[in-house]
Amino acid sequence: MITRPRQTLSTFIVFALSLTCLTSPTANAQPPSVDHSDRHERSIERAQSNLRADESGAASREVALADALLRGGKADESIPHYETAIKQSPDMRPYLWQYGIALFFAGRFDDGRELFEAHRRVNPNDVENAAWHFLCEAKANDIDSARKLLLPAPGDRRVPMSEILDRLPGGDATKIETAVNAIDHPMSKQSARFYADLYLGLIADAENKPDEALRFMTRAAETPMTHYMADVARVYADHLRSSSKPKER
Repeated sequence: MITRPRQTLSTFIVFALSLTCLTSPTANAQPPSVDHSDRHERSIERAQSNLRADESGAASREVALADALLRGGKADESIPHYETAIKQSPDMRPYLWQYGIALFFAGRFDDGRELFEAHRRVNPNDVENAAWHFLCEAKANDIDSARKLLLPAPGDRRVPMSEILDRLPGGDATKIETAVNAIDHPMSKQSARFYADLYLGLIADAENKPDEALRFMTRAAETPMTHYMADVARVYADHLRSSSKPKER
């Protein structure tokens, strides 16, 4: 779904993946009760050991480390590595939707919104990008502003993405649930159920409904899948739980 300038293809092949590319229903799975921390620590250590500051591919190695940190719940630590990669290779910035997600978790909502706007220029059909842009705008300003500035994302055929896009302006989850329930294939249904829960949780968070957001995001985080967005859901659920705790005086 991404379009790239021909000359940049080799530069971006390691890390310039759209959200669309990370939604395979056959992604690795583990039982829901598995503690993912060891997996993330190994990924972080491996990415750290691969850093080579002055060698070809240094920017992509910075992105690999940033991704491992973000997936491991260390969004604040991931951001400097994304930004180092962008300094080394400025053309990669619009492709780094992951950086936008990290900016959201860090509370840099305006920066996140701008990143998702840039990503749309290279990946115009991705509903997930529109949803994260919607979330950042709602947090930066308010839900009415987010609904006025919805990014178009036509032609995303993944279930239930078109229904999620239709839900962003308002309404309820009926069409999303109907689309998920209509799927017969077990693995496809598991994947659709995960994305429905993730984005219903995100929408509820944007609409300032913390209990509903946590309910959906917790269910998304319990998926046995271990792909990128499954890890993001687990980070998001922890983020919502931390946000709901009373502030220490």
